[in-house]
Amino acid sequence: MRSTLILLMLTYLLTGCSYFQNNEPAAPNYAKKEKTPIKPRPDKEKAKTLTELGAAYYQQGKYEYALENLQKATQLDDKNGLTYQILALIQIRKSHPEKARQLFLKAMILAPEDMNILTNYAVFLYGNGEKDSALVEFKKVASSPFYGNKWTAFTYLGLYDLQNKQQRAAEINFYKALRNNPNHAPALIEMARIRYAKAEMMSARGFIERYFSQAGGTKPLGGLILAIKIERSLGDQEMVAEYQLVLMRTYPFSDAAEQIKHNKTVN
Repeated sequence: MRSTLILLMLTYLLTGCSYFQNNEPAAPNYAKKEKTPIKPRPDKEKAKTLTELGAAYYQQGKYEYALENLQKATQLDDKNGLTYQILALIQIRKSHPEKARQLFLKAMILAPEDMNILTNYAVFLYGNGEKDSALVEFKKVASSPFYGNKWTAFTYLGLYDLQNKQQRAAEINFYKALRNNPNHAPALIEMARIRYAKAEMMSARGFIERYFSQAGGTKPLGGLILAIKIERSLGDQEMVAEYQLVLMRTYPFSDAAEQIKHNKTVN
């Protein structure tokens, strides 16, 4: 009896396997999905990326790499004012002022509303000794109603005023620069000088301390000399000694360091 049952079970199992093999559902026939063709990037986008890369190299001082990328950018898109502005800045660094001028002019034709380009062009003119022409451009930047980054323009307008012995006008322009950007170091040092000249020593101290906080790790020589004068006027000999020590360590071969060594008043 037991043998019969085992035989029946084996027969059932074999029959079942055969059933499932013969009646296995067919795999679904999915239609093959066509691949979406990859669209090539427009030349304008490629040029923008190259310009950004060129700008990064410029900021690192790697001018040849910057030039290589910027020139490729102009081949793909010769209508981007920013590209020509960076090329102009590189030519300034390479001491080619006329090349820089032509590139700036092209940049401004392509982007006449870009106040960043106009600001950099005005700075170029000022540094090239064309201060009256620079003044015209800085005034355009300062009077632009929709441009927010005016601190550079106001600072240079203040410097122009100082050179023309208009201290009150200069102070107003430096104040406007700092109202626009409270951390703008060039305006802070000029305000410290003006307040020192007016014998407003506590105010001068405040500006020189703010200047040092923005000027970076190494305190500039001119700032240290001014700080020594301010603290001496305030009668704080401890601060005078501290600033003198920093000056001698940082600028040991300067005239100011020599004066300190010989117990002379720093000029």
